[in-house]
Amino acid sequence: MDKNETTAPKIPPSSDFEANTSAEINMVKQEDEEAIQDPDSAGSPKDSKEGLQSSNATQEPTLFSDARGNLKVVNTIVRHPCKVFWFMIVLCLFLTFLLQALVFATAEGGSPFTEPGNEFDINDVRSIQYDSLRLARDVVSDARGELESSSDTKQVRSEVADVLYWVYESEAPEGVFGSAEAIEGMKDTFDIFLEDEEFSNWCTLDYRTALAKNATRDCMPPLSPLAMYYASTWDSEKVAVMIEQLKDPTKLNILNDLAGCLTLGLRCDQLTNATTQADVAWVTAITTNITSIASTWDMKGSLVENYTQVTELASYLLQVDIFKGLVDFGFDKGFDTDNPVSQFSRGILYFGGPLENQTSDSDADDSRKAIVFDRYLEEMDTEADADRFSFLNSYYFMGAIIGDVVLDIVVQDGLLAVFSFMFIFLWLRINTGSWFLAFVGFLEIFFSIPIAWVLFSVVFRIEYFGTMNSLAIFIVAAIGADDIFIFMDAYKQSKHRDPDNLVDMETRMSWVYRRTGTAMAITSATTCSAFLCTLITPLTSIQSFGIFSAIVIFIDYALVMTLFCTSVVIYHDRFEDRSKCGCCCPCGTISPSNTENARVKLEEAGIVGKLDGDRVSRFFRNQVAGFVEQPLSRMVLGVIFLAWLGVAIWQATQIEATKEAEQFLAADHPLQKSLTILNQEFPTASDDNGLKVYYAWGLREVDRDGVNLLLDPKYYGEPQFEESFDFNAQCQTELVSFCDKLKTDPAYKELIKQRNGVGEVYCFIEELAAFNVNGNLDDCDSVRRGDWKQQDWHVDASTLSAIMDDFLSQKTCFDPDGTDTVAARYMNEIGWDGSRLRYAAISTESAFLTPFSVESEDNTRREYDQFLTIANEANSIVSQYCSGNVVVTDLDEKFVFMNNQAIYETSAIQSSILGVCIAFTVLLISTRVFHLAFFASICICAVLVSVVGTMVMIGWELGSIESILIGITAGFSVDYVVHLAHAYEIADGDTYERVEEAFADLGISVFNGMLTSVAASIPLFFCQLQFFAKFGTFLCLTIAYSWIFANFGFMSILAGLKIPIKHNNCCSL
Repeated sequence: MDKNETTAPKIPPSSDFEANTSAEINMVKQEDEEAIQDPDSAGSPKDSKEGLQSSNATQEPTLFSDARGNLKVVNTIVRHPCKVFWFMIVLCLFLTFLLQALVFATAEGGSPFTEPGNEFDINDVRSIQYDSLRLARDVVSDARGELESSSDTKQVRSEVADVLYWVYESEAPEGVFGSAEAIEGMKDTFDIFLEDEEFSNWCTLDYRTALAKNATRDCMPPLSPLAMYYASTWDSEKVAVMIEQLKDPTKLNILNDLAGCLTLGLRCDQLTNATTQADVAWVTAITTNITSIASTWDMKGSLVENYTQVTELASYLLQVDIFKGLVDFGFDKGFDTDNPVSQFSRGILYFGGPLENQTSDSDADDSRKAIVFDRYLEEMDTEADADRFSFLNSYYFMGAIIGDVVLDIVVQDGLLAVFSFMFIFLWLRINTGSWFLAFVGFLEIFFSIPIAWVLFSVVFRIEYFGTMNSLAIFIVAAIGADDIFIFMDAYKQSKHRDPDNLVDMETRMSWVYRRTGTAMAITSATTCSAFLCTLITPLTSIQSFGIFSAIVIFIDYALVMTLFCTSVVIYHDRFEDRSKCGCCCPCGTISPSNTENARVKLEEAGIVGKLDGDRVSRFFRNQVAGFVEQPLSRMVLGVIFLAWLGVAIWQATQIEATKEAEQFLAADHPLQKSLTILNQEFPTASDDNGLKVYYAWGLREVDRDGVNLLLDPKYYGEPQFEESFDFNAQCQTELVSFCDKLKTDPAYKELIKQRNGVGEVYCFIEELAAFNVNGNLDDCDSVRRGDWKQQDWHVDASTLSAIMDDFLSQKTCFDPDGTDTVAARYMNEIGWDGSRLRYAAISTESAFLTPFSVESEDNTRREYDQFLTIANEANSIVSQYCSGNVVVTDLDEKFVFMNNQAIYETSAIQSSILGVCIAFTVLLISTRVFHLAFFASICICAVLVSVVGTMVMIGWELGSIESILIGITAGFSVDYVVHLAHAYEIADGDTYERVEEAFADLGISVFNGMLTSVAASIPLFFCQLQFFAKFGTFLCLTIAYSWIFANFGFMSILAGLKIPIKHNNCCSL
């Protein structure tokens, strides 16, 4: 019905309110009586629809209501508010104590959170192959016992126990090595330690050379290009000659062709007949000269006077395959002979272990941490100060102190979160007008977490509780405050309505309970269902988060309808409209009650059953609703919304998966800057740890029967071995050939990390063969050259048990530091269980991927596909003789996480679509009005598109954090539109009257909920942890867009289309 044709009677201003005539009163009563006689009409009174009865009316009691139509549970609360209140408080405290006793006290390691890691789709081929090798390795390791040397048998400080990483960034165009001042500035960071005699008691000792009698071992020199610039000796003339020779491309090619064969015995079959003795002699001479010069790079001299010559030599050595590893660590990607300028550099200082007389590794870690904090940290901070040099920035991080750095960040971010909760509490106080109600409301929000946790962990027996679940406290703070506002506003509005609802407190609270209970039940059910949509993802952490959030929202709803409802009754009886201390029992009740006073005032006012309301309600009823009802306003809003949605949709379609490593801290944080520089500015050097990719034979796919990571996050299935695996002579031959191919095939040079011009391959069969021939691994040069291949080196599988223990205890010939045993180096490759070789694996390091960085899905998949191609080629040959198919995987979960990234993207889309569908279904069932459910769903879709479009505009890419947030958007965006849709559906009159009633009833509640959530999210913008910073931005965007589209989009559509509501059918159109 058009408002211009039939306009609902307007309530006069409050100044004229008492001037209404008795005729007007009778007219309103007559209209209400007629509407009651025709309950199917569009204008049936709201109180009738909500089942409220007058003071004199009686009805047949039901299970839930008495003869007056009042709810029995409300009667109990009103009659015994203090008893119910303290019962609820004690119950909440008991459940919180139960959480402490059954969950926190029994948590492994003292943390109730499930340790991160092994997060994957258990049915994906990457995770299956990962667990096939990982679990099999654990089984054989347990079966044979710990063969690796224990700490009490290891040589003192023979291993690297911790590293101090320095990262340098130039602010000058000539780079970090372009001036003596910059070079000396970098050297100062190491001199903090190298010039301190105490450091010799903490450094890693150099065991690579034999020790003279009565001599002491030196510290392992730092890994840094500064070792070149501070060489103990430097022959400029010899270096100049070498540089001139290396400038000749022909000679450089000859050097790369011959050096591998002459020095390592590799690639000799690739030599051509054009090789001359002169070439051989020259290659031998220059390799000897370079080796001689490099032997003095010990960082014990003064700065080389001609430091530009050092830089030039480094640029040419990068082109020499076997010497590239001497210099590639400290120069950035852009550094070469054409551009001998490095804008970045890095260096590592080694701390050794085990310490002398150490009792445990943890005690040693504490000791290292103490010495760094007490002796070195202040000077380190001085060198890393942003104002130290105008031309150089220095950053550092170290394992011993990084935990404290991260903890400080967490504490600082936690304090920001405290500001959010303080704002919520203060706004609750302002809105309720009572410190008592604000405190109880905040307490109710807090109690939602431990009670939900008890249900989650104790009742439902879900053991997986990830750190992501902590976000539920922000969710319940926003939604819980919203529910409190709705309940409190309904209580305030009740005294401006029908006097029959103010007969007594039982009648009044029954009206409030029915009105808010239904609205909040719909929104809670919709939000819970939206969060449960996360169950469609196979990732356990997201499933756990969705389930826990849904339980928290349900518990919050239950506490609002019980604990907070009870506190409102106490507030009405004892505190409202007077200042009184906050105790329950000693304080008397207000007489006459505020409900009685409100009834008298309303009857005196002379309007029965029609809302006048407070000033804020009148503002939303008249100004806001009036704005929406104006055709011109709706037209302007329509143009704005359509234009914005066009832009948002366009931007949303431009979103791309991230192509860079994901950051976990703010980009300007020193720790994040150093990590970003390491990940983006340096190639994978010979001394870097590349991602190890394993090729294993002798394994079958892991048995996943009975695996449910939600209920048991530690059980991943049972490893399966290929019983037909045969480590025969031909199998060994093919495995060695595969190793050689990985090392020397030019096609793999860009894929596999190179060391001294050879692919970094872990091939235990080579050392096993040499040990079988020689009885030991003492002559490592012979082992590395492959001299054992000239003899019958094959190992009889039946004799393995006789030689394996001795072999595993040998020092490996392929450890650059000379300290690792065979067992330590090949702990993942050798499937020896003490009596039988259950599987055999070969591994190689990636030239691009590392164990520490998180690359984009595209980058990781590109590398994975290449390694998979190698596996397929090798499997076609090796499997013929060894039996069984190859298992290809890494043990750092990079390939698994690659699949997780794809899951994040698909789950975000699926969860969003399913969330919208669930919201539509719940609304359709609850309102039985199709167009309300449909337009509300359109509104939710608009919020989703707007959030994603804005994310693209502010520069976000689709990483794991963004995908998770998009997936829960539907759960966040349903509240406001559902509240207004329900309020519109239960209102009286024509379309405009329903719009006015909906805004009058819930406009202020929805506004308070929006303001609280947006303001509470702002402190999160300043968090250093990117997940919380992005979550704060996401929360602000989602809530703001939800409020805008609900109030001015959804309500404008309803006002413009004027579709009548009739409940005479099952589902109204």
